[in-house]
Amino acid sequence: MCNKCEYPLKTCVCSAVNQIENKIEVIILQDKNEVNNAKNTARLVALCLTDISIIKSDDTTRLTQLQNSCLSDPRSFALFFPCNNSHAFEHHFPNLQNNNLGTSTAVKHLLFIDGTWRKAKRLYLSHEWLQSLPSFHFNEPLEGMYRIRKTSINNGISTLEAVAYVVSKTDDIPSKPLYDLFEKMQSFWPSN
Repeated sequence: MCNKCEYPLKTCVCSAVNQIENKIEVIILQDKNEVNNAKNTARLVALCLTDISIIKSDDTTRLTQLQNSCLSDPRSFALFFPCNNSHAFEHHFPNLQNNNLGTSTAVKHLLFIDGTWRKAKRLYLSHEWLQSLPSFHFNEPLEGMYRIRKTSINNGISTLEAVAYVVSKTDDIPSKPLYDLFEKMQSFWPSN
């Protein structure tokens, strides 16, 4: 096992890791069952971004800390999860890029939920405080590059792809290092 990327040595992705200095913190709330998934893209995101936290759904201490932060200053968070009250990210990203959602509170945290669609939705619905955050969906269908995964969701993309798209807009940074790492990980798997 590689100590840095946590993949087996024969599938180590370290040669493709290039760090990106993101300006707005990325937080990934990860379903507890995704943590040990070999195709875990949140792990890849953590290898590239300099300001990132991954909070496992069964880590009650860190989850409570996140909940308290969200409840005390909800406007400092932007949740990326498509729901009934979510807004099109593309229409609001200039405000996020300027670190402002039309309030006096700057957006300081970009929050993503990592897991299968069913598990991510369950996480979202089981935490009322997540539902109170400003939430965003992608108006433009993004072409998923996750060829080693099967999904029945139209325009379903991985956590890495969602994060790469968002930080390329909000932080005006290149997403290529994330996609290069993603490609390296996928190169060790047969395509579906």
